[in-house]
Amino acid sequence: MSVQTDNGGAANAAGAGGLALAVLLAGIAGMVDAVGFMRLHHLFVSYMSGNTTQFAVAAGRGDLTEAGSILVLIGLFVAGAAGGQLIAHGAGSRHLTAILAVCVALLTTAAIFGTAPAPMVLAMGALNAAMHRAGSVPVSLTFVTGTLVRLGQGFGDFLGGRTDGWVWAAQALPWLGLVAGAAIAGAAYQPVGPAVAWVPVGVAAALFLWSLAIPAPE
Repeated sequence: MSVQTDNGGAANAAGAGGLALAVLLAGIAGMVDAVGFMRLHHLFVSYMSGNTTQFAVAAGRGDLTEAGSILVLIGLFVAGAAGGQLIAHGAGSRHLTAILAVCVALLTTAAIFGTAPAPMVLAMGALNAAMHRAGSVPVSLTFVTGTLVRLGQGFGDFLGGRTDGWVWAAQALPWLGLVAGAAIAGAAYQPVGPAVAWVPVGVAAALFLWSLAIPAPE
């Protein structure tokens, strides 16, 4: 019995640590997306649902130049996600460290060159390979629609009596992380301008160093 309790405690601790990590990773995504949003005049570097809608609207209006530029962003995001997946598989148990190293390099490039959106989009695509679960809780890092759907469905199951736990409520944490990151970048943009791009670089670098000392997430 004591062994089961210890295992349960370890699993709970791992889940809590994973959720904290997911919140911080989502915070980076929120910062980068906010910076990209302000630079790209209401386009996104991680929220591809919004970009897809704007691409379709531009194409429907016959504005092929704008549609083409948005399609490039979508293609870069997919390429980043594919590259991140390859890197994660190649790195094995150190996939978090490897993905964060790539993100730091790409975000640093974006900060140095000021207006370059491509490295930011690639970084956000790759970031999704950093982790997929926090214990038993599936997490999304750079987009919130799936997170909010899981939160709403979990709440519905709770109201309907199909679950009596609060695990579903953990889905709100990465969303809050992304909101907080975007809010920080938005607040910092006015006083420091484009230099705000260095904020997510610093956070990603700190998480990279942290990842060297913690167990790899799923």
